[in-house]
Amino acid sequence: MPDWLSLLLAAVPIVLAAFFGTRQIRYSKRERSLPPVPSGWLPASGVVVDERSFGRRGRAKDGSVHRVRRPVITYRTVDGREVTFTSRIRAAGTPRVGTLVDVYHDPDNPTVACIAPRSLPNVAPALGGADRWVVAAIWVVAALVVGIIAVVVLQARA
Repeated sequence: MPDWLSLLLAAVPIVLAAFFGTRQIRYSKRERSLPPVPSGWLPASGVVVDERSFGRRGRAKDGSVHRVRRPVITYRTVDGREVTFTSRIRAAGTPRVGTLVDVYHDPDNPTVACIAPRSLPNVAPALGGADRWVVAAIWVVAALVVGIIAVVVLQARA
């Protein structure tokens, strides 16, 4: 088997793993980041009236299980209509039932609304600001492994 083919067969899975790892980190960051409030939306005060729970996120040090939640919020528009919506944010740190939250809503369609970012102090991005460093580390490790394999394959022929 030619040297280049041996190196290619070893390098392709490593590069694919680095690519998909990078993609997953960026997807996770995009899904967990708090979207900006669109311009023209109106502020309102609301209350979390219910929550939808999803699969387990993990166990805390005290043994309790964290559940990923999506709060259901009710608020009143400027003209007095009561509107209920389910937040798009899914996280363990979302406000609990009974919590007062600030809300922004589309004046043309009040069912389109979001929780104000200041009402979500416990929801942080998956990796905080470390996502760039993690992606860089993935690619450095991938390059090192491919380099080591290249040295081993080329020295085996010598």
